[in-house]
Amino acid sequence: MIAQEIEAIFTGQDVGDGDVDIDGVLEAFERLKSSATEADLPRLVAAIRSPRNNFWTRELFSEPICQLGGSDYLELLFEVAQLGVDEGHDNDSFDTNLTEIAYAEPEKCLTKLEELLARPDFKHREAATWLLEFCKTDKHD
Repeated sequence: MIAQEIEAIFTGQDVGDGDVDIDGVLEAFERLKSSATEADLPRLVAAIRSPRNNFWTRELFSEPICQLGGSDYLELLFEVAQLGVDEGHDNDSFDTNLTEIAYAEPEKCLTKLEELLARPDFKHREAATWLLEFCKTDKHD
């Protein structure tokens, strides 16, 4: 059950006095990745939105959300990725996870990005425009 792994990730990221149990977090994350299914997406979304996160755990949680939920979760992923940017982090892993969506499902990703960009209240235009470049297929080049 991924609830235990999520808790282990949160607990391991702050074991007191700012210390991190890196190995423990990574082990819990590997167990989470190997057992998470689409049915777990609501728990993963709650975890990535949790105030208990830091930039690293948000990036970790983004991976299974990208793999299991794909383009349907782009708006959430842009919102969470922006937190890392706001905190001064490069989001390399997060960006890689987003591009994997574009490569895995270019048509669906393109459609979702166009839908988001058509909304006047959409706040993550720069990120969505950047990701569009990875959705290019022969039909759209």
